Amino acid sequence: MPDKTAESIDDILDIATDSGVLILQNGGETYRAEDTMTAVARSLGARSSSAFVTPTVVMLTCTDHSGISHTRIQRINDRTINLGKIARVNELSRRLAASGQKADLGSTEAILRRISSSPSHSRHSVIFATAVASFCFSLLFSGSMAEAAAAALIGAVMRTVLFIALPLGFTGFLLSITGAAVISLLSGAAVALGLVPSSGNINISVLMSLVPGLAIVNAIRDIIAGDLVAGSARTLEAFIIAAALSLGASVGLFVFAADASWIPSLLSVAHPVAVFALAFGATASFAFFFQISRYDILWAALFGAVGWLVFLYVSGRTGSIVTGYMCGALSVGACAECTAVLFRKPATVYIVPGIIPLVPGGGMYETMLMAVLGRGEQALSIGFSTLTAAAAIAVGIALASSIARLLSRIRKVRQLRSSK
Repeated sequence: MPDKTAESIDDILDIATDSGVLILQNGGETYRAEDTMTAVARSLGARSSSAFVTPTVVMLTCTDHSGISHTRIQRINDRTINLGKIARVNELSRRLAASGQKADLGSTEAILRRISSSPSHSRHSVIFATAVASFCFSLLFSGSMAEAAAAALIGAVMRTVLFIALPLGFTGFLLSITGAAVISLLSGAAVALGLVPSSGNINISVLMSLVPGLAIVNAIRDIIAGDLVAGSARTLEAFIIAAALSLGASVGLFVFAADASWIPSLLSVAHPVAVFALAFGATASFAFFFQISRYDILWAALFGAVGWLVFLYVSGRTGSIVTGYMCGALSVGACAECTAVLFRKPATVYIVPGIIPLVPGGGMYETMLMAVLGRGEQALSIGFSTLTAAAAIAVGIALASSIARLLSRIRKVRQLRSSK
């Protein structure tokens, strides 16, 4: 006769592990996957539970009411970005924990299956969103209408090529190289044909669609949560993606003559309406192909536009671009944390698209350009400035997340005291 207790704990392990796998596969933080798995396991009836997660492995141990421990280990092979699924799994976990009752195994499993099988945006819509983001960034970086139109077209072609390459088994590293190479080759061809005066604006604008914003945010939030192993791994992942983009972008600079006359610039805060609209459009496009809900897209786009305006204003007033980056990221993080509490959703849903305008893609491109031109000292100087800007963004997000965690703990302590 089968042991029903063993069957039950096995089902709990399977369902709780699936919830963590969904978080990781769709771009969630490791600490969130751990918290979700343990919360789901306890809600389903496990006596106790403990989770250990890395960016590529999920492990969960549950103890049944006989005191016997059972463990599941699952490797994560495929990862994508779907912040909408993360939000839905997070909502399910919160609802189960708040009910205070033992959750039904069958219904919980069915909900997770629906979340897992929910359709993503069509390829055509993602291609269009990439074109819109490239167009907005080109104008935001003081490009002409011709450059913006070329950026939109090249962005659409680049995304199409990546969709074609995906079934061929390309790794994330190879996809980044391929995308950046397509961008640099097509922008160089546009200059050679006399369609645009320079390739610099186009390269930066379209490369923004490939910058490792999610890896940067998750690395920061994992480190803040005390998960140093996962945080370090994600930081390395972000650097590898950035290196791949630089390597791919150098292809076009070698095929076509590198343009040393291009000078990067940003649309001034003296044009606040235009700046706000363009940053809003660029952030909304990113939020769309990060698969967040339509309602949340508006909030993420608003925070991205506000963060960009704060960056321009502070850097202009203080003369310090590093201070501007930190304040811009802090404003995005603070808005995201407050909204996450209000709507009971992960702050990542709003932070990841919100910081995209701030990610120093221009600095990365300039560093690579100077290296190709043989200007080693300038490449080192710009590279250091780019790393400093990235660190300032990290500090801004970290401050917002740390303050939010502190306030959350204070609120919980007060609730415990008032209940006694």
